[in-house]
Amino acid sequence: MANVRAVEGTFISYPFLEDGDTDTKVYNMTCTQLATDYNSSQVALDTPMTTAAQAGVIALPFSSDSGAYFVGDTGHTSIGGGMLSFTRTFANIPQSITIPSGSAFVTFPGISRTVTPSGALNATGVTMTPADLGITITTDAAHGLSEGSQVYLSMSYNIDLDPFIHQVAGQFIVIEAPTTTTFRIDIGHYWKQQVTITASNILLRQVDFTRPPTSINIATQTRYEYVLPGVSAGIGSVLDVELAKAFQGINISTGDPVTSLDNSTTIPSAANYITMIKNGHNITTEASLTKWAGNILLIKTKTCKAR
Repeated sequence: MANVRAVEGTFISYPFLEDGDTDTKVYNMTCTQLATDYNSSQVALDTPMTTAAQAGVIALPFSSDSGAYFVGDTGHTSIGGGMLSFTRTFANIPQSITIPSGSAFVTFPGISRTVTPSGALNATGVTMTPADLGITITTDAAHGLSEGSQVYLSMSYNIDLDPFIHQVAGQFIVIEAPTTTTFRIDIGHYWKQQVTITASNILLRQVDFTRPPTSINIATQTRYEYVLPGVSAGIGSVLDVELAKAFQGINISTGDPVTSLDNSTTIPSAANYITMIKNGHNITTEASLTKWAGNILLIKTKTCKAR
């Protein structure tokens, strides 16, 4: 009774099954021992569960796992007769994973770029196809637009026979201009199947690609990465962990942060940032470091599409 024995109630959990990680295991051993013989430092944090002796138990209740590390004893409870019950836990270093993380208001940089607007355009039709993002607008004459151009669109529309009237108004980037009289933009309305769009009250024109710093409610995703200092390659201590920097434009001469981008004094330039938007690049909005279990650390990096 002086030694640690794994008893009934021992189990293996898979904490990230919902995220698609079927490999990461947490080994939970329900243990008993004479309370007077319990030694809180019997097993050092980060010790691998290679053998029963290293795990500090008489016998392992499951197969050994050298990729599972000791993260602590918890739930100490007196069970009478001078005996102590507690849970001894070993855990794998979880796999890295990126999952959707809702939406957030993100402030994007202002843009200063001079183009020559072509003025008002006359739209004659609005269509969509499930394979293409956004809607395709047809004009009655050459629109003069190209990929990356900016247009202002105000439009009312119905979907199929649904009487509900949708309204869209704002500036949008041209995703593609397949012909001189058609172009495609993303208005934020998505369909899984082919639908008929009946549009009315259409106001359409090319606009100069300029704006002040703009806060937009946008979808985000977060990458979860786990490291164990002294075990994970290149991470000797917590001080070796580098967090991603939030996206920030800088002045090319001074290195000072800027809130707006242009084509002569900033990195990235306004043109480069517009290309980032067009190509769907992700930018970092925030990052943090926390403890997950024992000495295993969690690095969270939240990103969103450049807008």
